[in-house]
Amino acid sequence: MTVYDALEKRHEMPRAWDDWADYRKAWSDWIIRYCKWDSSILIIGAGACNDYDLEHFLKFFGKILLFDLDEAAMQKAVRRIPTEQRAKIELYTGDFLGITPTAYQEFCRVIQEEINHRGKLTDVNELAQTAMPLVEQLYANAKNNRGSLHLPKADYVAVSGVHSQINHMLPWIWQAYMQALGQREDTIFQRASQENARIMQEMNGKLLAAAGQKLFVSAEKARVGVPGGVEGAWQALEDLKKRAEGAHLIDTKSFAWGYDLRQNMIYEMEALVIDTVSV
Repeated sequence: MTVYDALEKRHEMPRAWDDWADYRKAWSDWIIRYCKWDSSILIIGAGACNDYDLEHFLKFFGKILLFDLDEAAMQKAVRRIPTEQRAKIELYTGDFLGITPTAYQEFCRVIQEEINHRGKLTDVNELAQTAMPLVEQLYANAKNNRGSLHLPKADYVAVSGVHSQINHMLPWIWQAYMQALGQREDTIFQRASQENARIMQEMNGKLLAAAGQKLFVSAEKARVGVPGGVEGAWQALEDLKKRAEGAHLIDTKSFAWGYDLRQNMIYEMEALVIDTVSV
């Protein structure tokens, strides 16, 4: 098992449905407030829809489109819905980044081999010199892989807590290695942040193009009690605000998202609703 495999298991959130109840209701109600009855909505990064009240949505929207990399998670969301309502839901898969699990595993294999030579005596600056060409190749391949990504269109598009997750794995892997070595080296973190600016602009463009009427975005402004912005989220919010200056930005709102209450992980979410008719 690689570091990637171990970290990927941490994405499993068995208590999310309970922990996210308050956020789910507030976010879902806010979306419906700005939508027309019997319209269509596309939920990006839907997963198991722990942050969307699908039963409530099904009483309001005529069609719901779910989009995520993980089809099994979306199927879990569908199983919560009464059988007679499931025909109104369509599932789509796709990847906003384009780095495969195999590519992450190979990256970990190379880095782990380097560390195996000297253990905690590993020179992290030299390790970064080994890692950087691999990172550049991963990002180059990813850009090519996602070039054919096209989102289905809907009257409304909603995305919550997703921008921060698109390009988080490489810095997360690097952080795990630095913690294991008891050292600090920021090259990979800085490169990932730089790439986020480009990825978020590209992603936002696709989201705006898919939304016939309005785009709803909720992204982490900050983690409560932790200084600094959240990578991916702050670049996405900054880009969207620039695109939606003036009349296109209809409303903003703050929500508290109890991501993992047992670890006291609570995020301050900044939500935007953008009129896409004339953006």
